[in-house]
Amino acid sequence: MRLPSVLNKSVATRTTWFVLAIMTLIMVTAGVIQIRYIRKQVAIETQRQANHSMDGAIKVIDNRIAKVETAVNTAASFAYRFATDKAMADTLLRRLIVANEDIAAATLMYRADYFPKEGRYYAPTISRDPVSGHLEPDEIGGPENDFCYLETDSNWIYTNKLDTGYWCLPYVDSMSTKRAMVSYSVPLHDKSGDVYAILCADVDLKWVKNIVEGAKPYEYSQVFILGRDSQYVCHPDEAWVQTINAADKVKRSQSNEEKLLIEHMLHWERGIDTMEEIHSLLPYQEPGGPVIMYFAPVERVQWSICFTIPEAKVMEQPNRLRMNMIIMLIIVLVVIAIIMRQIIHSQLLPLKALASSTAEVAKGDFKAVLPKIDTQDEIRELRDSFENMQISLSEYIEQLQETTASKAAIESELHVATDIQMSMLPKEFVPIQGHDDVPVYGQLKPAKAVGGDLFDYYVRDETLFFCIGDVSGKGVPAALVMAVTQAMFRTVSAHESSPANIVMQLNASQTENNDSNMFATLFVGALNLNSGHLRYCNAGHDAPLLIGQGIGLLPCDPNLPIGIIGDWKFSEQEADIYAGTTIFLYTDGLTEAEDVTHQQFGDERIIKVAEQHPATPKQLIDVMTQAVQSFVGEAEQSDDLTMLAIKFKQ
Repeated sequence: MRLPSVLNKSVATRTTWFVLAIMTLIMVTAGVIQIRYIRKQVAIETQRQANHSMDGAIKVIDNRIAKVETAVNTAASFAYRFATDKAMADTLLRRLIVANEDIAAATLMYRADYFPKEGRYYAPTISRDPVSGHLEPDEIGGPENDFCYLETDSNWIYTNKLDTGYWCLPYVDSMSTKRAMVSYSVPLHDKSGDVYAILCADVDLKWVKNIVEGAKPYEYSQVFILGRDSQYVCHPDEAWVQTINAADKVKRSQSNEEKLLIEHMLHWERGIDTMEEIHSLLPYQEPGGPVIMYFAPVERVQWSICFTIPEAKVMEQPNRLRMNMIIMLIIVLVVIAIIMRQIIHSQLLPLKALASSTAEVAKGDFKAVLPKIDTQDEIRELRDSFENMQISLSEYIEQLQETTASKAAIESELHVATDIQMSMLPKEFVPIQGHDDVPVYGQLKPAKAVGGDLFDYYVRDETLFFCIGDVSGKGVPAALVMAVTQAMFRTVSAHESSPANIVMQLNASQTENNDSNMFATLFVGALNLNSGHLRYCNAGHDAPLLIGQGIGLLPCDPNLPIGIIGDWKFSEQEADIYAGTTIFLYTDGLTEAEDVTHQQFGDERIIKVAEQHPATPKQLIDVMTQAVQSFVGEAEQSDDLTMLAIKFKQ
């Protein structure tokens, strides 16, 4: 089952998930901020510790080297008492090596032929045995010892050139123990100021490694030292010392990070860098990943020390804390979810019972018992609202049943009234006896169940009496006036042949007791079926349309509709109808028929349809009906539509 489906079916589950989501977001955000802060503080502390360790190591190394310089410079200051005498030179060297335990050997290198009997090279030395510590004298100058220092030794060459104390590049002692060494040399001057000898102290670099190894900020840190020639002075792998050139190795590896680090170190800069790989500098580094590099110079000897700290080790505690926080967060959220689910579920039990009861109400059981709720909260208010709705629905249903029954009765009565009204109108348009040449056809389409339009015709004394009318208003009131008007037309015209008199009698009757102020437009005509002579009276109705060789309106006087003024004198008019002419009468339901945009059918469209010259009155009315329906479309019929057509063929 998909999660959205579960959420949509349970308020308790949905609310629990939403609250958990918000809590998770808040707790995760707070945790991330806290972890970042902790990592930042750890990084600051690591940097502080590394700087402290670096400063301590540099200070110790610098002090030890300074002591060597001091011892050599002090010996050089009174060397004139001993060094000029071959027999006393040994005493000077012994005093120097005894004075400083870091000095592994002390040597005097004389200029060429200084003691003629000793030849061109003479370099007496006293060395300290690295195991026993005994002092052993020796003479190491000359080709026989492979030490032609006048031409090859950097101590002799640079000390003479600089004429001051000089620390040489670290080297491996090739003549004895193969130890990593560094030498400090000072020139000795005769009375004329010329250099007659070089006093040189060789320092074993083993103590340097011990110092930096002991000063490492962390047990898992590694350390190496570069000399100014980019050779390793100290390295975790002893085989790299004075055998690997760091600059050349980094250049071959094409590592820009390592190359940049070496450049900073050989420019005696102090700094911090984080590198992804340092395989060219250290053959192994545990664990893998980024490594933080702290480097600083020992300016006195132009060395550069570098501590390496794996970032994973530095952030081991913050990472472990982060994992513990994640586990704790999951546990807390699960516990909260279970508790919240139970609490919310128990709180929503009344709502669930209410939902079950309202479902029965929805099925039509308005007497279903709603659950009792003792609390005074929103659920109680909802329950009371449903109870009120239940009562209201029951009352409404009863009223609706009564209204429906009443409406059904009214509709039934209206249906009967419609049948009665339609039965009052001519419905069989058979040829007039003896006058087949005068066909008549009419149609009434009420806007409601019953309408206020009327038309009628009948023949008396070779005269066709006909009428068409439109009662004001619609529905039952208009239908009653229509029925009365049509009945009176039949009654009055049965003994009165003048259309004007017929209209005046209808007007007088309609005006009397007309409390509802209803009126009707009416057109009454009497057509002589033999001669075609037409007498007519128009009481405010639309003028009929004469359709023959031409099309035009029958001239009509502007009389008032009936039912307005009781003693109004209606005028009577006459006209001769030519053979083949159709008299087309209609109510305003034709001219004022509207489409959905409220445009009216109008006289122009009536004339346009009439120009089609339908052969019979029925065809004319059918064509006109189709035209109106096509024009109106989906619009609701707004008024009764009545048409009557009489064609005189004789």
